[in-house]
Amino acid sequence: MSFKETEVGRIPQEWELYELKDKANITMGQSPRSEFYNNNREGIPFMQGRTTFGDKYHTIDTWCTDPKKYAKQNDVLISVRAPVGDVNIATTDLCIGRGLASLSMENRNNEFLYYLLKNYTNLIMSKVSGTVFSSINKVSIETLRLPFPNDEEQKAIAKILSDLDNKIEVNNKINKRLEDMAQSIFKHWFVDFEFPNEEGKPYKSSGGEMIESELGMIPKGWEVINLGKVLNTIEAGNRPKGGVGNLTDGIPSIGAENIIGLGKYDYSKEKYVTNEYFEKMQKGIVKSRDVLLYKDGAQLGRKTFFMDEFPHEKCCINSHVFILRSNEIISQEYLYLWLDQYHMTESIKNLNANSAQPGINQAQVKTLDILIPNKEIIMKFNQIIEILFKQIFSYCKSNKNLSDLRDTLLPKLMSGEIRVPID
Repeated sequence: MSFKETEVGRIPQEWELYELKDKANITMGQSPRSEFYNNNREGIPFMQGRTTFGDKYHTIDTWCTDPKKYAKQNDVLISVRAPVGDVNIATTDLCIGRGLASLSMENRNNEFLYYLLKNYTNLIMSKVSGTVFSSINKVSIETLRLPFPNDEEQKAIAKILSDLDNKIEVNNKINKRLEDMAQSIFKHWFVDFEFPNEEGKPYKSSGGEMIESELGMIPKGWEVINLGKVLNTIEAGNRPKGGVGNLTDGIPSIGAENIIGLGKYDYSKEKYVTNEYFEKMQKGIVKSRDVLLYKDGAQLGRKTFFMDEFPHEKCCINSHVFILRSNEIISQEYLYLWLDQYHMTESIKNLNANSAQPGINQAQVKTLDILIPNKEIIMKFNQIIEILFKQIFSYCKSNKNLSDLRDTLLPKLMSGEIRVPID
C-alpha cells in the first residue's frame, strides 16, 4: 500500500483532498428573535449553539415558532462560535441559531463526515478568527481541505466507529434504567414509606405506625437529624495558584465540569494537577464511593458519585467541590440518593439564598436534614442498592474502554493507516 504526503499528513495514494464545499452542503445558522423561543414544545426544536451537545447526539430544551435556518435529521452540526469545532449529529429536523452550522454530504455519508470532522478539530481551530469571541465563518468551513476515500470505504470506516458509539449508547441507556430503578426504590422506601415490613408487606399502606418529625410523618423508630451527625468527612480540595489551564497531563482535578450526576464523566473536559502537587495534597483526594457536591457558582447543589476506580484510580477535587463521607449510620449510596432528591437540591441552594455570591460552607452543609431509618431497613436497602450501583459502574468502565478504542482507531482510520476491507 502506497502513501503520499499532503498538507494534512500522509494519506493513501488513491485518496484525495477536497474542499468541504465540494463534498457537502453547508448551512450557517441564523437566530430568530428571542420572543419566538419557548420551552413548552411550540414550533420546531431550536438550538442556538452547542450547549445541549452530547458526545455524539444532542438533547433539545428549546423550541422556536419563527425558524430562520434549518438542519435536517442526520445532518452534522458544528459549533461555529467558541468553543469552535465541536460536532454532533442532528436527531431530528430543527432550527439552528448563529452558533451552529449544519453540513450534509452529497452522498449522504453524514456519519463519515461527523467522524472526519472530529478527527480534524485542530485543523478547524486553526481557521478561527476573533480575539474576544472566537468563531469560524462559512468561507473557512467551505475551504477546509480534508481527505476523502471512496464512498464505500467512507461507509465502512463510519460503521466501525459508529458500532462502538452505538454500544456506548446502549450501555448509557442501561445505566439510565438502573439509576431510575435505584431512585424508584429509594422513593418507595424512604419517601412513600412502603418498604417491606416484618411480614414483607408495604409498611405505610399496611398500617405501619407513623410519628411526627421535622420532615412530616415518618415511621416509628426513625429520626431526622442534621447531616453533620452522619458525616465523618466534609472537605474541599484545591488547585495551584495560577490555575491548571496549561496542563495537558497529570492527576485529574475535578470541578464543575464533571459534577454531572451518577457515574457520568466527560474526559474531554478534564483538568489536571501535577503529580508533585497531588502528592503534597492533604485533603481533597477522591476515594471509591465518595459523594462529591458542587458548593458554589451557577452549578451549586449538583452532585456525583464515583466508585471502583471510575473515572480514575487517582484523582482529586478543586476548591469548588466538597467530598462527603458518611459514618456507619448510613451508606454512601443512601447519602447520594438522599441528597439527589429535588427538595434536597433546593435546600442546598437555599442555604445561600441571601448571599450575593452563590456558595455554601461546611457548617451550612452540616445543618441539612437527613432521614435516618432503623438499622435493619438500611441494611436491607444497601444489599439491593449496592448491586445496582456496582452494575452502573461496570458499564461506566466498559464505556471508557470502548471510547478509548474508538479514539485510538479514529486517527488511524481517517489517515488510512488502518484500511477497512470492502466487501
